[in-house]
Amino acid sequence: MRDLGDTTAYLRRGIREIICLALFFFTFLACEYLFDVRMAEFVPSSEVVIYESIVVGASVIGFFVRPFLYYRLPQTIDATSDITGVLLVSALLLMITAVRFEVVIAGGLVACCALGYCGSTAHANLARRFAQTPCLARAVAVSYAAGILVQVLNHMVMPAGIPQQSVLIACAIALVGLLHGARRAKLRDEPALEFEVEIAELSVDASERGARWHDDPEAKAAFQGAVVRLTVATACLTGVFAALNAGLTASHAAGAIDLGDWPRLLLVVSALAAGVLYDLRGRSYMNIIMTCAAMLSTLSFFVLITDGNGGNTLLATIIFYLGTGFFVVFFTAKFAAISMYARWAYLWPCMGRVINNVCSILVTAPAVAIISSQNVLAAVSVVLVLFVGIAISLLGQFGQDGEGEATHGGLALATDDLGVSCEPGQADTVPLEAPELSFDDRLDGFVAAFGLTKRERDVLEALVVSDDSVQGVAAALFLSRSTLYRHIASINKKDRCLLARSPHQLLLVLDTPRLANHHKGDRHLCGGFLPAKI
Repeated sequence: MRDLGDTTAYLRRGIREIICLALFFFTFLACEYLFDVRMAEFVPSSEVVIYESIVVGASVIGFFVRPFLYYRLPQTIDATSDITGVLLVSALLLMITAVRFEVVIAGGLVACCALGYCGSTAHANLARRFAQTPCLARAVAVSYAAGILVQVLNHMVMPAGIPQQSVLIACAIALVGLLHGARRAKLRDEPALEFEVEIAELSVDASERGARWHDDPEAKAAFQGAVVRLTVATACLTGVFAALNAGLTASHAAGAIDLGDWPRLLLVVSALAAGVLYDLRGRSYMNIIMTCAAMLSTLSFFVLITDGNGGNTLLATIIFYLGTGFFVVFFTAKFAAISMYARWAYLWPCMGRVINNVCSILVTAPAVAIISSQNVLAAVSVVLVLFVGIAISLLGQFGQDGEGEATHGGLALATDDLGVSCEPGQADTVPLEAPELSFDDRLDGFVAAFGLTKRERDVLEALVVSDDSVQGVAAALFLSRSTLYRHIASINKKDRCLLARSPHQLLLVLDTPRLANHHKGDRHLCGGFLPAKI
């Protein structure tokens, strides 16, 4: 029950980031669906998927532009974001109203570029909020599931035509508005006092962390190796799922099946299941679970190849959707986790989507050709090659106990990807046993080990020994409530990595009879305890 409560607190703390990413997923997928419908009016069904892959691939431009501006031309971001929002809405309206083939293509290209720009921001914001929490995969899963659910409800409940298109336009405007508001809030450094203390500053400014990480040659090499493995894995997995998507999109364009109908709800189920399963034991089972899901999904490919009359297209669709949710949550969560170790941290959360879109362009045409020719031998050969790449990149690290996995009560810090410890050059532990020391001595030891200031020491001591409310603690220290929370946030930042490696350090350092007798309903702060009524 406590884990459920903690998860709820984390998700509530990052609700804005979750909603933004959900809106991106809905807008991107709905735009893709609209483009397919419009293109089917002009070209044969076998060509629709080719044009779709090109248009979706154009989103890569937007995914790269936003991080570039963030690091090189930050003064231009506000103006560029406003222009991007206008272009997005205009391009969607152009796709809806166009009567010429070329205009639909142009609208799709501009819309996807603009969505890439928005998607980069949404992915980065969610990674910054959840990369160091134990529920990263669940946060991604909730975002994706919510986006899919809105898409299915819009398709099945709203009348076709203008009502559905109006929802798409409204969500695009909401996405741009929320992202703009999030940036303004970050610039103002707005406090979030209404949330739980221990959740308040778990978001990361990973740019500084990544810079320090790259100063260590061994850590830098580990990061690069992790990126290579993850890139290869994502590319190979994209080969499997993009091939399935190509075949099903062609069937959709031909009218054999509606990809927006009720089977799409299985994406919601598979995404949520993936989020829960991936977060088990600090995300240590992600690779093997994803490999199993990919193997299951290949059945859909062979169903399409061997199905001469299209009678099993629905079965193929169901299998495809059950696996796709696992795939999207996988690459989104993996790259979000690894971004905290990158120098350009803002770039990496969306790299899974970038690799997926680029590889889709390369895979689509051969996949359509194989499915059309029903060449089982060619399909088997391609699948075997892809699974060799998946096995080498994902399963090569599986079962190597402790290759750097750092967790604090399930708090995975992405070191399962990196294979190294949480922070280069940091000491492993604070002395774990000092029974002869007084409380003050223990507190002083903790303060020295974690580099707390004198004022932070006073705050920590007051929180541990006082039974007062937050307001009472603040008054006793002659601080405002907001200033007290800022001190708590600073303590959280300083002790996060060391506590990840030795989760009981604070309790041992600050061991007192009062702490030892605390009840189960108490809240955690910095690995120690805070009275429940605070």
